[in-house]
Amino acid sequence: MYNQPAKMSKKKIIELTLLIVGILWFVLLGINYVRYTKSQGLILAIKSHSDYPDGSVDEWISLGYVYRVYNRVAVSKEEFVPFWVLRENPAAKNDLPKPETGYKVPDNPRRQENHMGILYFYSNEDNDLLGTYKCINSSLDCMVARTGWDKYDIVNADPITARDPYKFSNIYDKYIFIDDSSKQEFKYGDNGYVRTIYLLKIDKKQPEILARYSDIKETSYDEMKEMANFKNNTYIVKSYENNKWGMIRITEAGDIKEVLPFEYESITYDYDTKYYIMCKNNIWFVYDLVNNKQVSVESVDIIYDAWKNVNNSYYFKTGRDRTVGTDTFRDYSIYRFDGEEFLKKDRVTEIIPRNTYLMYVTSNDNKLHFMTYSKQEKWNLQLYFSRLDHDRLTHPAFEIFTESEYSISFKIYQGRELKYDYDVSVVQTRDWSLNEED
Repeated sequence: MYNQPAKMSKKKIIELTLLIVGILWFVLLGINYVRYTKSQGLILAIKSHSDYPDGSVDEWISLGYVYRVYNRVAVSKEEFVPFWVLRENPAAKNDLPKPETGYKVPDNPRRQENHMGILYFYSNEDNDLLGTYKCINSSLDCMVARTGWDKYDIVNADPITARDPYKFSNIYDKYIFIDDSSKQEFKYGDNGYVRTIYLLKIDKKQPEILARYSDIKETSYDEMKEMANFKNNTYIVKSYENNKWGMIRITEAGDIKEVLPFEYESITYDYDTKYYIMCKNNIWFVYDLVNNKQVSVESVDIIYDAWKNVNNSYYFKTGRDRTVGTDTFRDYSIYRFDGEEFLKKDRVTEIIPRNTYLMYVTSNDNKLHFMTYSKQEKWNLQLYFSRLDHDRLTHPAFEIFTESEYSISFKIYQGRELKYDYDVSVVQTRDWSLNEED
């Protein structure tokens, strides 16, 4: 015989159930709070979207609390509050600021862009004065807009191909993008920084702000990657209302035509392919704007670059940030546009494509590899270290010294500190067998 365990009373069952429910509620609250701090939608929540004349509000209602994202001109913020805190609903603000007029325009003999808090605009051809603009938000520090970047900044992620920002020129000698961001404790690139870009109609007597955006970046550029080359005056801009990227075209009459809707987290022009690398809902792909079609498979990893080789085969490079022990790095891979895996190895921390071959760095052995598009490893150089990021106080692992269709030469630094010298190595890239004879 054995004794049956005593049955739990109804009260105990209820108490245990409430305890389990309470623990699960606190776990869910913790998970959702972390997602809120990362500006991500809540899980196990009811989502709603409300449009207003000056923007929109997204709302996630969970068990006892609400996460709201205000993307309006009247109110722009995020909040994580108890369910009884009602949504803010200020009156819509659609009015764009009006530039100041009637002020005395000081002489500007040196033709400075900003002189005494006033911007001066000159014609593209004969350099005559077209008009001026007095800073509104920034008191004295407004400027003609320079290229910006999105949070992924894929153009400048690679130290070898990073570019300095450049200034936008005026459009038809009638319009110009200006940066009149207010003075703030954050700097551009920080999460809290708010950039204000105006599209201004230039006029000596009555200038007019036609539109407001929260950022602008290059649409295309020349082979030297230095000067803007805007086809049909098309621009990548970031909506002031929902902080998403889109594309617009500006006509000579001043009409603003939507080329791509404001629903992308990232849009970047790629010079090699003349396509655009885009991200929507955290999915990356390559897009042909001329033919309005997606030309690559989709990727959950960030696409950092795209190119075509001498045989007109198309490739893209993805990257994933990794941490192994105390070592943090970005691991790159290569895929064809159709999704076929081309290069995927451990700790490939740099990829440099060329027409007939590509170079890649492996940080586990500090080597620079040379591989053809038939996947043949042709040569490698031993490096002293593998990091390529550098500043005025440090060296990169190497620099490309000279390059031709037959060979490429490198400065390979013996150490990261400036006190170290460099070796010069030359690699024959037309006839790889010549390297073995050195």
